[in-house]
Amino acid sequence: MKTIKIGTLKVYVCEHKGDIPYNRFVKFKQYAPQFWEKMDSPLFQVYWEKVMDFHNKGDHANAIMALKDYKIALDNSKNSYDAWGVCFALITEKTKGAFKDLPNDADIEAKLQEFNDAGLIAEQVTEHVLAFMQASPETFMDHLTLYAIQRSMNEG
Repeated sequence: MKTIKIGTLKVYVCEHKGDIPYNRFVKFKQYAPQFWEKMDSPLFQVYWEKVMDFHNKGDHANAIMALKDYKIALDNSKNSYDAWGVCFALITEKTKGAFKDLPNDADIEAKLQEFNDAGLIAEQVTEHVLAFMQASPETFMDHLTLYAIQRSMNEG
């Protein structure tokens, strides 16, 4: 875990999935696919391949869970929260002990508003969320690959 400054606020940031409780990590994983939903949903193909791989191996429980994770991401994308912001809120706290709690939507919105009022910028959000994902490549490699593709398409 590391400490960053947002304006005058001292904020703790999780650097990898070992820094946060499992329930926060699950919620993070459910919001992460939304980063690419406006790209004509290329992540669907990745999830579909995972589902089919589990299915073909006879691992139907994991096939259903992969599909459920994608459905939850789609359902969550209907709310007004930005997925990057939600993921940032899940991996940050002003006090170390607060990581034990899973914040609800109102808590996330209030935290992001406080951080925004203190001077949070988009680059900080992206930087720390991507660093967290890069520290868990076994979970987020597909996401990171798609992010790199998206950036190269936007830059080129």
